[in-house]
Amino acid sequence: MNILTKTLNYLWLHGWKYRAVERQHRRLVEQLSREQRPLRVVFMAIDLAYWHYQGIYEQMAADSRFLPTIVLSPCKERLNPEADMQRLRDYFRDRGTSFVDYDFTQPPVDIRRQLQPDLIFYTQPYEYQLCNEHDPRHFYDRLVCYMPYGFWTSTGKGSYNLHFHNQAWRLYYSTQLHLQEAQRVADNHGRNVRVTGYANADEFLSGHHRSPWREIADGHCRKRIIWAPHFSITAKSSYLPARACFLWMAELMLELAQVYKDRIQIAFKPHPSLITQLYQHPDWGKERADDYYARWQQMENTQLETGGYVDLFMTSDAMIHDSGSFVVEYLYANRPVMFVSNNLQSILATQSEFGLQAYKQAYIGSEAGDIRRFIDEVVLRGNDPMRPQREQFFSDYLLPPGGKTVAQNIVDDITKSLRRS
Repeated sequence: MNILTKTLNYLWLHGWKYRAVERQHRRLVEQLSREQRPLRVVFMAIDLAYWHYQGIYEQMAADSRFLPTIVLSPCKERLNPEADMQRLRDYFRDRGTSFVDYDFTQPPVDIRRQLQPDLIFYTQPYEYQLCNEHDPRHFYDRLVCYMPYGFWTSTGKGSYNLHFHNQAWRLYYSTQLHLQEAQRVADNHGRNVRVTGYANADEFLSGHHRSPWREIADGHCRKRIIWAPHFSITAKSSYLPARACFLWMAELMLELAQVYKDRIQIAFKPHPSLITQLYQHPDWGKERADDYYARWQQMENTQLETGGYVDLFMTSDAMIHDSGSFVVEYLYANRPVMFVSNNLQSILATQSEFGLQAYKQAYIGSEAGDIRRFIDEVVLRGNDPMRPQREQFFSDYLLPPGGKTVAQNIVDDITKSLRRS
């Protein structure tokens, strides 16, 4: 293979092949700009933990330029997709939000034929996880949009350069550092990225939060601590290096809840995929995992949280975790947080510049003694020397750009791009 051929192949693999996609997007934009009718927008909802589009949906629903529709669609990889759908139903009904339901006994709604969407918002960038009728691979001839469901701290292909990332019309990212990472990593050099602020920022910053914490009427004033374990409990359970500490922390955290029962409450907030991994783990399995989750519901000062987490975060006093996105998201609460890892350097090696800055805002623990000291010194005694730097990080990175809400930034980008007055 001569030098010219190698050069052309390299250019094709690193950006040129997506020029055709971008030309198709421009044709669609021109067509929709000419038609000047309300834009038909479909939001795919697959799990309440990943649903961060409520504010955008509500803003579009109140705007005559849009006709938004929410479609429920379960993830095929989940062990209990019926429960995922029920949590979404409860959430939307509680807010008076209409949606297209998913009936497991009937064929999925044909969104192309029945809803004829102009734009489709997905909550994940992963192909093959939804039913064939809803898979993004079949809708790249429409204007596909995506806002990351987590506050990305890692770098690499899985975060910025999947097929979806290069095929979508718009990727709405959190900060300029995320745009720069896309420009560096993605084959299309992030040309479809717009910086609008983090998905959940509007909810975190709303100032209206309902406490999901259990009321304990025994006269004791307790600090409210969240424990949020990640799901990658083995090297095979994630494309990331195994980061989770659940296997050695599981009994420890129940023990701490008992030891400090008069002074703390603990909310067990597992990653949605953790239960799946435990079912498949040779030392756990379904019976042990179900029993473990149930124990968190049975103790007086503990609770199990499997749905949304914004209210939980904003009404808490501290968090202990080993999850990726929560490294940043919990900083909206401006409460002390401990990140637990037995091998922090392996995690930091996967991080972007933004991620490296985010990890510096957490107290780090690697063993039971560190966790106990965090509870004793930082949470209970209030010795929190990292607070000033957390506040600076908040000011630098967590506020949406332009002094607007994230929802407004996204709607403004769409209306400007499609020339809607």
